[in-house]
Parts: sequence; structure tokens; C-alpha cells
Amino acid sequence: MPSTSNSTMEIYTPVTLLWDRVLMLPIVGVVDSQRAQSIMETMLARIEETEARVVILDIEGVETVDTAVANHLIKITQATQLMGARCVVSGISPAIAQTLVQLGIPLTEIVTRATLRDAVYYALQTLGLDIRQSANSPLR
Repeated sequence: MPSTSNSTMEIYTPVTLLWDRVLMLPIVGVVDSQRAQSIMETMLARIEETEARVVILDIEGVETVDTAVANHLIKITQATQLMGARCVVSGISPAIAQTLVQLGIPLTEIVTRATLRDAVYYALQTLGLDIRQSANSPLR
């Protein structure tokens, strides 16, 4: 990958403030060691800037996961926790779930949710926000 400026990397790894103290990072495409390091650095800086308490790492756009990618994701979640934020991983496809199980990747301490919507709901509940749902709510 050619060298990139910090502003290009921020676009490449956009950490978005979804709600007060809730960050989201959608990961799309291939995650290699350099990109994983950039994701971690950007995420940790944004946690510090925003005083985030929950980080949603959405991997729906990640096509494949191998041992290296899985280990990078685990390191990102661990670093997030060291900064005092909870990390929830969403968007795990059936194929990625099977791969993670087959690789024997330990995910017992990582919070996961099937969809981004479920992860947002979890994040808001974690912050103690009173979330009321209507009968038509898709989160029921």
C-alpha cells in the first residue's frame, strides 16, 4: 500500500461519533497489518478525544477473515477496553463466524451482535439510556 497522509487514513478508517460517548467504525475490504495498526491508532485517538464509553466495530464489509485478521480485531478490542471503553463487534457473517470457530479464535470476552442495529441498541443500553420501543420497532 502506498504511503498515505493522516487525513487520507482518517477517511480510510472513519471513526464516527454516533451518539454522545458512542463511536462507530465500519470496516470494509481487506484488513492487513498496516491497516489494522491504522484502525487501532485512529480508534484510540477518537476514544480519547470524545471520551467514548462504547465503540462499535462493524465488520459487515470484511470479506474474509483469517488468523491474522482475527488476531488484529482482538487486539483492537483489547486496546479499546484498556482505554475504558466497551467494544462491540457487529456484522459477523455466517461464513466469518464459521471461520472464527474453525480457527479456534477465543472470542469469549468480546461482545458481539449480529447487526449494526443490534450493536447500537446495545451501546445505548450500556450507557443507561432509557430506550422505549414501539410495537412496530425492528429491535423487539
